[in-house]
Amino acid sequence: MNTTTRTRSDTKQNLILSALDLFAQQGIDAVSMRTINAAAGARNASAVHYHFGNKLGIIEAIISFIKEELDSHRLPALQALEERAAAGNPPSTREIMWAALKPYDALTKTPGYGRSAIRFLARLQTDMNADIQAVLNKDPHEIARRFDTLLAQALPELPADVRRSRYLYGWTLMVQSFAGTGSWRDTAFGNLRAATGDAALLRFFDYLVGGLEAPVSQP
Repeated sequence: MNTTTRTRSDTKQNLILSALDLFAQQGIDAVSMRTINAAAGARNASAVHYHFGNKLGIIEAIISFIKEELDSHRLPALQALEERAAAGNPPSTREIMWAALKPYDALTKTPGYGRSAIRFLARLQTDMNADIQAVLNKDPHEIARRFDTLLAQALPELPADVRRSRYLYGWTLMVQSFAGTGSWRDTAFGNLRAATGDAALLRFFDYLVGGLEAPVSQP
């Protein structure tokens, strides 16, 4: 790689990480392209526009960056579960949801940007619009569909719409919980705090699995 290419790459990465931190702290709508340029220390006042086109372009780049981080953990786990299912040994709800949850725990603990990445995802849930939703729906690995297929095998009695709604509820709560606590041990429950962050995470995980497996209320 020549010096010019490396410099451009470093500039793009710096803009992505700066925007990620700003969006996480202030929200999507509150941050301007000018503010991102300034935070990144870009010499060119139009650096974001040059590299990403517009604000949605840098949001898409951030989402892609976070997905790559998550996929490095969840794709191997997901493939292993699918191979088991194909061999006639379908995984349980707990195993499927652990493969879905653990990558977010790993992301939260990533030095430098992990905490901001989770808070950014939480901001997207509250600052969502049609354009951002369209970006989120771009997934060459079809992660959501593949998890849904596994859950359909683990929970055959659940209607499809109920199963998918519960998974979405769980994902939303998971992201907001990771973003809000900072540490799984630092909950709002005083003397009910778990001894360790991992113990608190497992309590939350049990809650998510219980919600997925709960009986369906009759109207």
